[in-house]
Formats: sequence, C-alpha cells, structure tokens
Amino acid sequence: MKKIIAGFCLSFFASFSSATVINFDDLSGDPYESLSDGYQGFNWLTLASINKNDYPDTGYAAGTVSGNNAAFNQYAADVSISLSSAGTFDFIGAFFTAAWIGDYFHEISFEGFLDGVSIYSLDSAIALANDSPLWIQLDWTGIDQLNIYSNLAGWDQWVMDDFTVAINSTSVPEPSALVLVLMGVLGIGVLRYHRATKKQH
Repeated sequence: MKKIIAGFCLSFFASFSSATVINFDDLSGDPYESLSDGYQGFNWLTLASINKNDYPDTGYAAGTVSGNNAAFNQYAADVSISLSSAGTFDFIGAFFTAAWIGDYFHEISFEGFLDGVSIYSLDSAIALANDSPLWIQLDWTGIDQLNIYSNLAGWDQWVMDDFTVAINSTSVPEPSALVLVLMGVLGIGVLRYHRATKKQH
C-alpha cells in the first residue's frame, strides 16, 4: 500500500514541469516584428525573430541551429524574458551567436530573478563568435525573469536559438484536496485489508 501511495505522489508532482525547446520557427521571421507577450508562455522584451535565409554569411544564419528562424536582440538592446503568468521556470540553456564581429569581442552575461530579487548571476561574461553557435547551459531553477546583457548594448546584436526551459506550473491542487485524494486511496487499502482478514476467519 505504501508503494502505491508513494508512486501516486511521485507521478502526480512530476507531471507539473517538463522541458520545452523554443526554436521560434512558428514565427514570421520579420526582424521588425517584436515577439508578442504571451508567446510560448513568456513576455519577451526587445526580442524578435529572424530568418537565416535573409542574412546569409552572417551570425544570423550561423546562429540558427534548427529550422530557418532564430531570435535576436532588437536595437542591439539588453533583453528581459519573464513568465507571462504566475509561477516560475527553470532556464536550462540556449545557443548564442554574435550577429556581427568587427575589431571587438561580443560578450553576454546573464542574471536570474525571482519576485524582482536577483538570485543568479555569472561571475564573468561569455564571449561569442559569429561563425558558430555556442551552447550556454546554466540550469538556473525557480526564476520568473531572465535578463541577458551585452557588452555591446546599443552597438551590436546576438542570435539565440533552441531556448530550453521548464515551466513550473502553479496549478497544483490545494493541500486539502491532495489530502482528500490520499485519504481516499488509503481508505480503499483499509477496506481491502479488512475484507482479506474476514475471509481468513
């Protein structure tokens, strides 16, 4: 009986978060069209999609890992990505590429927030190339906002693809409801035990 209850609890809570890969391929690829709030469950500040075929031989093309589209920071601005509803998410990682590189290095850094408080940040910035994407894996859990900063903010753009996250649902039933379910399972077990005992006598 204990195994049944334990298995139920594990499967119940495991169903409330799963990894999602956002590749932006269902968007228009119009670089002047900002990602709309609510897209894939997030609000995207100064991000748009771009089609690699429109910019061959650039970081926009090299940075598109899957399909034809990737995302990029519009106006070469810093970026904020936050949940569009209550709850938290885990930022697992994404591919990043510099759109252009001249006589300078493009570096980005990250910061994770929960309820407006910074709970994660990198000790140092990460350098990007424009000829190949770099997978950056942070595994930051339980945040509701991710900021991405650029050392070339206002001057240059970077490309992001296969943004991988797990959204932690807040639709878990109230504790009282869960207790009622467990009590029901336990009650069935008790009834079966009593029936088995009566048969033995």
